[in-house]
Parts: sequence; C-alpha cells; structure tokens
Amino acid sequence: MQRVIDAFRAGLDGYVAESCERVIASGNPFYSRFPRELLFASVKRVYEAILEDLSTVDGKAVVTLMTTIGSQRSAQGARISQILQGMEHGFQVVTDHFAESFRDDPEARLHWEVARSRLGHAGAAALSDAFLAAREDAMRAQAEEIFELSARVLPLARGVLLMPLVGRLDGARAELVMEILLAAVGEHAAKVVLLDVTGLPVVDEVVAPYLVRTATAVRLLGATPALVGVRPSLARTMVAGGVDLGGLVTLARLEDGLSYAMGLLGRPQGR
Repeated sequence: MQRVIDAFRAGLDGYVAESCERVIASGNPFYSRFPRELLFASVKRVYEAILEDLSTVDGKAVVTLMTTIGSQRSAQGARISQILQGMEHGFQVVTDHFAESFRDDPEARLHWEVARSRLGHAGAAALSDAFLAAREDAMRAQAEEIFELSARVLPLARGVLLMPLVGRLDGARAELVMEILLAAVGEHAAKVVLLDVTGLPVVDEVVAPYLVRTATAVRLLGATPALVGVRPSLARTMVAGGVDLGGLVTLARLEDGLSYAMGLLGRPQGR
C-alpha cells in the first residue's frame, strides 16, 4: 500500500531516533553499551530493510539483514532476547505513529500490522537461526581446539608412551589421534603404548572400533597397545553394550598400565 510506504519513508529518521531513545531507556544491557552513532546506524539499517520489503513483493531484505546481525551479535556476546527486544521497540514506534497519522484510515493501519507481523516473524526466525548456528560453530571450534591441545603423547619411561584421550571420539578426532600417536611411536621407538580412556565419557559401539583401529596401527609399528583408566562404570557400559575391543588389554589404573609395560619390557618399574 503506497500511502503506508510513503509515510514510513517520510518518518524513517524520526523513527530511528525514537527507537534509539526507547532502547536506551529500557536499559537493554547489550545496546546500552553502543556509542549513540553506532546504535543509530544499526537501527537505521533495520528500518531501511523494512522499507525495502514494504516496497517490493516477497522482499528478503529483513531476513538477509537479520541473518548477518545474528552472526555478528552472537560473536559480540549478545543474547537473542536482547536483540528481539530491540526489534520490538522499533516496530512499536511505527505502530504508535501510524495509530495517530492513520487514525481515520483503518485499512492503512491493518496493512502495516500485517506487514509488521510478517516481517517481524521472518526476521526473528532468521536472527535466531543465524545466532544459534554461530554459537554452535564457536562451541565446536572451542571443543576442537581443546581436543587438539589435549591430544598429546607423553613419554612415561624409555620405550613407553601414554596417550590421554579426552572428550568424545569421532571419526575426525580418531584420525588425528592416530596420526599424532603413530608419529610419536616412530619418534620414540616405543615398544608399549598406553591409551588412557579416563577422559572419554563413554566407550560404546561407535568409539570402540576407533580404539581397535588405533591399536592395530600401533601393533603394525611393532609396539604393544593397552587401555588404561577403564573405571567400573565404563566397564559395565562396555559389557552391557557388547563392545568388542578385539582382545585389547584393559587395565583399571595408569599405575597398572605402567607395571604392565615394564613387565613386557623386562624392566623393574621406575627405569
């Protein structure tokens, strides 16, 4: 409806200023930190996207902008509720002005409310999807970084290596573990490799094949693998799930593993 579009365009700068005032007055903890010029520019971008979608059929300007904002605000530490609150203030400013300027034009007010509902819901959905995707990506990257930092091979004694396993073990991580471990076996001329599963939340039918495959690769290099840190709860889970470790030796404690390794090497513990 052209008269709604014209009124929106004419009042845009005023809407931006009033929206900024309302957001600041609301005490929104995220936007309250913004310099006024930056807040004004950010709010104006949203209003311009709304105007573009009001002026076109099936416009996607709001969805596109909210997708970008969702990723940005997630990285900046905002909460979805804080951003949605800001959007609500922006839409309400226009509704309040149109209630006055279109007091005798219910058709125009209805047209705006329908557009507000459509654009508001589409924008909120796009914002939420992008926000959550960005958070998940960040958490995944942090988890991978932690895993890589924890994927270290420790020489316990001459010829004996310890590989602590921490977090969930999937295909990509299993490949990384194997790559790091096999390189260390060659570098240290290891004869015994202890895989410490204390830090694994579970050893099930998904994880077990990775362990067996790693153990097989260790054997191919002439070393003997063993699992240590098999706590009672983990052992019960493995038995209940029918987990097959392919004859891999399992030991409860790291100390047991070291004694086992020293025995294989024919040396008293501590040498």
